[in-house]
Amino acid sequence: MRNGKGMIGKPIVAYDSGEEFNSIVDLVFDQESNQLLGFLVDESGWFSDALVLPLTNVQAIGADAVIVASRDAIDSAREFPQIQNILERDNTLKGTRIMTLDGRDLGTMVDLYFDDTSGAIEGYEVSGGIFADAYSGRSFVPAPDTLKIGEDIAFVPSETADLMQEQVGGIRGAMQTASGKVQEMAQFTGEKAQEAAQFTGEKFQEATTFAGTSFTNAIVDTEEQEAFILGKVSQKTVETTDGIALIHEGQIVNSSHILAARNLNMTNELYHATGGRVTERLGDRLSGTITGIGANIGIEQAQGRRVNKMIFTPEGSVVAVEGQIVTPKVIERAKTHHQEQALLEAVGLTTGDALRVTGSNVGQQVKDGAKGLWEQVKETASNLQDHGTQAYEDKRIKGALGRPVTRVILDRNDEVILNVGELITHQAIAISRDADVLEVLLDSVYTETPTLSLDDLRAPESGKAALS
Repeated sequence: MRNGKGMIGKPIVAYDSGEEFNSIVDLVFDQESNQLLGFLVDESGWFSDALVLPLTNVQAIGADAVIVASRDAIDSAREFPQIQNILERDNTLKGTRIMTLDGRDLGTMVDLYFDDTSGAIEGYEVSGGIFADAYSGRSFVPAPDTLKIGEDIAFVPSETADLMQEQVGGIRGAMQTASGKVQEMAQFTGEKAQEAAQFTGEKFQEATTFAGTSFTNAIVDTEEQEAFILGKVSQKTVETTDGIALIHEGQIVNSSHILAARNLNMTNELYHATGGRVTERLGDRLSGTITGIGANIGIEQAQGRRVNKMIFTPEGSVVAVEGQIVTPKVIERAKTHHQEQALLEAVGLTTGDALRVTGSNVGQQVKDGAKGLWEQVKETASNLQDHGTQAYEDKRIKGALGRPVTRVILDRNDEVILNVGELITHQAIAISRDADVLEVLLDSVYTETPTLSLDDLRAPESGKAALS
């Protein structure tokens, strides 16, 4: 969902050329179908000469620009009769009072909100009126099926006012019962926190048996590890497999240490040597998951409540408007954009509040979700470990190709694959892999670099040096 004011001045960019060539001046709105038809780009002197961008020609509406296929997406209003008719009526929405047919003043229109895919109008932000918020003075009028815009007043059906009243049932009703409910809530929250802590502790114990580079990288990205260790003091000496000190105890980690650790695939060791704790990060992720799962389960309790602050997606789209009554459509939009927690907070609920009213099986669902995260972490670590093992094997094979073997390599039937001194080829690698003796082959590679004398470089038939 997008708001109209946020569109004004937004630049238009052509996808084919990457050129920014115009900007939005106003919105073209059809009151009879309650539909946004497009955008006015240049008013010019006459409506027939105005340049417009139909919504059907828009590829995407982003936080910073409107994307179209090419400059041809914009054309004269005369090419779009429906849009031209709207422009000729010259109806102005901003500043128009909205009133129900039975005479209730809902406020003065200051903005409209529309679905950025279909163009359907979802509602209007108004100032004043009988439902105005005491702090902001604003409220949200849901779009009716019919809207009659006059010179000064726009009329909406009487039922529209009913849709603007906050429903007192649900969580509010539960919280307004006896004080015993409050104690029950505290007991419920404590139980769930204890269950989560117990599960997290179990996972920490399991982490100690699953520790390793792959596990660390699955929890903490290597770039994040490097950012953490830079400038930290190493609490112990870290050595390579050859016994060479990568860093000594008490040394401060600098960029050279980080580069060396990266090349040796030892960033994990430096991370732990400087105080990095994987289990703490796992606990953060588990806690975040538990909160997120709880919000997802309890989000239905937001329905009928009034939103007290705007909720945006990271891309700048609007999830819910200040003053809006939460509907199933708003809840679905919050789920789509993973804004369940934000919506609960915007209507004045905590996750614990919502979970308490939702049902008694919530604890198991939360634990199941946390276990799902744990399994995901282990799977990621396993995949990383497999990838690292494969990369290591590929590196050994590349180093072995073209070199002689130091022993006879036999298959399972004692057939000779390579004799002593024969060169390792791609075919020999493939045969050894099929015979399940590739590891034997790679452990038998002659790695010494031969030393050649001047006599070795002479051509035997001529007695002349082979190199000039």
